[in-house]
Amino acid sequence: MRASNRNREHAPVTLLDGSRETPVGSYWTRHTVNSKPFANAKKSEAYLEWRFAQYPLFREFSGLWGDHAGETILDYGCGPGDDLTGLALYSGAAKLIGLDVSATALGLASRRLALHGVDPDRITLRQVDDATPEIPLEDRSVDYVNCGGVLHHTSSPQPLLAELRRVLRPGGRAFVMVYNSDSVWLHLYVAYEKMLHDEAFAGLELDEAFRRLTDGIECPISRHYSADEMSAMCEQAGFSARYAGGYLSEHELRQMETHWARAIVDERLAEPHRDFLRALSFDAQGRPMIRGFHAGIGGVFHLRPG
Repeated sequence: MRASNRNREHAPVTLLDGSRETPVGSYWTRHTVNSKPFANAKKSEAYLEWRFAQYPLFREFSGLWGDHAGETILDYGCGPGDDLTGLALYSGAAKLIGLDVSATALGLASRRLALHGVDPDRITLRQVDDATPEIPLEDRSVDYVNCGGVLHHTSSPQPLLAELRRVLRPGGRAFVMVYNSDSVWLHLYVAYEKMLHDEAFAGLELDEAFRRLTDGIECPISRHYSADEMSAMCEQAGFSARYAGGYLSEHELRQMETHWARAIVDERLAEPHRDFLRALSFDAQGRPMIRGFHAGIGGVFHLRPG
């Protein structure tokens, strides 16, 4: 159910004083996703559905939007408000907290929520500093954490996971997405299409090419994690973790159509990448899987306090 329209009031944004600009904060302020405001609520809602269509299994693996009636939700790294808007409209949450390093993104999120007439009393928007992992919330103060596509861009992912655990109430839940090492994106798009087929990034290590091929060539930090690596990090932070798999991008599915058959027989491609691509299986819809999990870029983890 949508909140009543209070003359489209904007939720206020609490900003830092700007004295500790970091490369991560600066980059995401200059390269905010969806930096052009939506013209109306209909287009904003349509974009949410378009995004699910661009990332097959994203809706299923993430559980968005879910039933959060009466809950307090923290969206860490809320950006311009995609998930925040959907959660405000569809989840029944009583309170939503959006934290982000980018003042630009927070301003866009505030405007977008107002476009939908979301009661600003339900919303807290606050800028955080990548230089410190501390979350400006009380212990055990939120029921659900949403953190999609953020941890792999942060300077201190392990301490930040511990902070997410600290603010989560007993019995709370969390959804985290990080870039997936066991993905078509890494092994076919980066390692084969770009580095071999297109002869791009000559002399660079795989991880450096990956960084440049995810969120912009100048993005300061962009990592990828295997399911085991990320699960271990979550458990070290005090969570129990369940890996749902890697949801796919339409881009990865196109890569499979155009380059997979060539890549597995191209002896220039390092054997670990060829082994990965040869080991792929496929679900009933023809989507690639590895070791029983879908092999997309979006590695999804569902967490609970350990």
